[in-house]
Amino acid sequence: MKIAFVGAAGYGNVGDDTYPLVFQEQFRDAELLFFNSDLPAEIPSDLDLIVLGGGGIIYNSATPDESPSPHFRCMQFYMDHAIASGTPWGFLSCGLQLRAHRDEHFRADLAPWTPYLQQADFITVRSPECVQKIKEITGRQDGVSFFPDAAYLLRPPAAVSMPAGDRPMLTLVPSGLINPHNLHTQHMVRLARSMNYEIVWMNMGAPVDDARHLDDALLFEPTVRLLWNPDPVTAYTQIGASRLVFSGRYHGMVFARVQGIPFYVPEDAPYKIRKEDLQADPAGAWGHVETLQAAMARVARLGSGAGK
Repeated sequence: MKIAFVGAAGYGNVGDDTYPLVFQEQFRDAELLFFNSDLPAEIPSDLDLIVLGGGGIIYNSATPDESPSPHFRCMQFYMDHAIASGTPWGFLSCGLQLRAHRDEHFRADLAPWTPYLQQADFITVRSPECVQKIKEITGRQDGVSFFPDAAYLLRPPAAVSMPAGDRPMLTLVPSGLINPHNLHTQHMVRLARSMNYEIVWMNMGAPVDDARHLDDALLFEPTVRLLWNPDPVTAYTQIGASRLVFSGRYHGMVFARVQGIPFYVPEDAPYKIRKEDLQADPAGAWGHVETLQAAMARVARLGSGAGK
């Protein structure tokens, strides 16, 4: 079976780069193709399924004179292709990305998405709040499910390990309020230093977003250890070797939580962090896999009958 995944992998964001690893592991018997907003010259004509996700791709951050946004138009390209070609399609392990202080305007902000969310064959999202909002704007009562983010399923090879040091380690994943200039972050680092913690700054966002934070951390303290541009396995392993994690990035929290590492995220965090259901068992992320397996089974039944 040939499945196209449309996400945001390949731009250096560790969280977005995690999803292809998870999907490749879980769907080894399928032929998987990965696309993003760098639109292809053409899409194969023999696709069996088109999947949008994973990640927070459901957003429309248009400027006042530009609606819908360039991001939405890129996603629209794939959705229109699926509809026009009759290819089954849906959203897998996605999240709403609502702008700060605009939660109450989600109907207007997500308006371009509404007709597509109404037509998708399946939708799995990573917070109960996302389910509620999608149902409100679409009127759907079924076909929309919450499961913890698919990145909770990442399991690096057992042979991958981070050298253990003699000191406990605090790993800081910068974004938003977790940055070297933030006074609260500086205070928490001082407290950790007083208890002989090793301090490690690691970017999980793309270098264009996070390189300045690591540069600044080095300016503040030339002896600090930096971990530049890790791949998902390296980031997962670094977090697993930590005693404590401060993260401004969603997947810094995910990697800490699934490994049982104590973590802190700011109160004024992005929507996806604020709306994470911290009571949900991370193992429930398997629901995304089961949803796609069910979609694949439906395609197979149709193919064995009248043909695609």
